[in-house]
Amino acid sequence: MPATSTDRRQRIEVAGRSFLFQHGYRFGKVTYITRLPLGKSMTVFTPGHLSGEEVEAVVRGDFPWMLET
Repeated sequence: MPATSTDRRQRIEVAGRSFLFQHGYRFGKVTYITRLPLGKSMTVFTPGHLSGEEVEAVVRGDFPWMLET
């Protein structure tokens, strides 16, 4: 699973698609997951601060629509 770290953002690849995630605070700890490229708005917020593996699990399981073209 290739991941590139930049500041607080990390890039992750799931099923050949790129995603960017970063930690933040929005009514508590959250992780923002954004589909790349940014052709359309596809950002989801998950509670807590997730690791790369947890982000991949969220994308594959809870939000399969993010993998669609």
